[in-house]
Amino acid sequence: MSFLDVDTTKAVEPVAMPGDREYKIRIIGYLEKDVDGVMEKIWMNKSGNPCFMPTMEFCDEPTAKEFMHYIALPTDDMTEKERNNTLWKLQSFKKAFGIPDGKVDLDDTIGNEAWAIIGLKDDPEYGEQNSIKKLVLPKH
Repeated sequence: MSFLDVDTTKAVEPVAMPGDREYKIRIIGYLEKDVDGVMEKIWMNKSGNPCFMPTMEFCDEPTAKEFMHYIALPTDDMTEKERNNTLWKLQSFKKAFGIPDGKVDLDDTIGNEAWAIIGLKDDPEYGEQNSIKKLVLPKH
């Protein structure tokens, strides 16, 4: 059997989900970049600051596009406000996805789920894309 023998008539093109709604999402991986010959999940952005980018999927939407979520890590040269905002975004990510404090292997977070308010934008290169507008934090 070759791949041309596979019936694809029921295939559906993945689409972005409508924005300004709450969805259950799941971490399915992390963007990896080459850092000195090693593929790493934490890498330096264009400004030379550390960051990571989880890839997400919608838990109950099998035809939805996957999307990514950029998270910066704090640096010593940030202003107090920038540092607090960066720490809060990281803390919100950890709380929403049930990630404990302390040293965590990002691979161990794959499969974790959270609720989020999702945004929608039209990208000239990639078409409609989803993003996280706000993570819904647990009440505990």
